[in-house]
Amino acid sequence: MVVVVKPLPRGGLTGESVWDEPATLETVSTRRIPDTAVPARAKTHNYLNGILARIELRGTDADEALMLDSAGHVAEGATSNVFAVDADGLLTPALTGPVLPGITRATVLDIAAEENIPVREGTFGPETLRSAEELFCTNSTWEIRPVESIDGATVGGGPVTQLLAQRYRERVETAFY
Repeated sequence: MVVVVKPLPRGGLTGESVWDEPATLETVSTRRIPDTAVPARAKTHNYLNGILARIELRGTDADEALMLDSAGHVAEGATSNVFAVDADGLLTPALTGPVLPGITRATVLDIAAEENIPVREGTFGPETLRSAEELFCTNSTWEIRPVESIDGATVGGGPVTQLLAQRYRERVETAFY
């Protein structure tokens, strides 16, 4: 066994972002494993499902795979949680589906509550993301990454994404540095 330990790069409040540009998402045919098979809350080191989803991105410009559940509802990215912003606030897949309850996801929900941004967790299809006002992904490495397009439809970040990203960076800086 080989274990490599090194700090993850992060831009912080004054540094450069760990991602070069907003993400592009593409919906893939690989479905998220149902909770009845492998519960999403059980964070194992079996990343095969996500790897298969990312393989589907070969030959495309997308840098994140959007995975659906077996019913065709948005679950998560291959390596991220996903959020949409519309006139009613934030929308993200509910944890009742096969969705990893990510640490960054939870922090974004906490910040949204502090900022009085309404949050809805539910089930919805990819068309909801394509018609969103703003779209972003979260994970521990990217933190909050705006999404420029999904399935070729331009979405982009915006003021809500920027506010949440700024508050997230402030929280991490306060907690760890």
